Amino acid sequence: MGEKLYSSLADSFNKGVSTNSQRLREILEFRRIFEPEVAALAAANAVERDLERLKAIFTEQEKSFAAGKEIASFDAHFHLALARAAKNSVLREIAALLYDMLAESRSVALQTPERMRVSLEGHRHILAAMEAKDPALSREAMIRHLRTVEDTLPAAS
Repeated sequence: MGEKLYSSLADSFNKGVSTNSQRLREILEFRRIFEPEVAALAAANAVERDLERLKAIFTEQEKSFAAGKEIASFDAHFHLALARAAKNSVLREIAALLYDMLAESRSVALQTPERMRVSLEGHRHILAAMEAKDPALSREAMIRHLRTVEDTLPAAS
């Protein structure tokens, strides 16, 4: 029953995203509230295995971008890996639910080469802050990442 409810919620959410620019703005607003703190906590709590996972995802994202392929799935995996690195099961569970529900907003946000480049560059800065194990720098890198990705969206203007 939980899976059915979850599926129904995700379907409703995704339909709303595809037809409602207000909904997309609300998603972006939520991400600006939630994700910088996830990044800060991840920087404080990540272990070497978490950093290796983030580096591997980033490397694959770079390769896909260089080959002219979509990178939206790598974007979601990168953000989920950050939530996993935060070492907080509640954050991880919320992030998994949200990122699954936000798949459509990610594909919209990453559909052009410029948007993909901006996302990749943001991930590069977040990864560097994570490697430095600097929560404040990680938070700021995530804020900049979300802001620059949002700035490339037509709905953001």
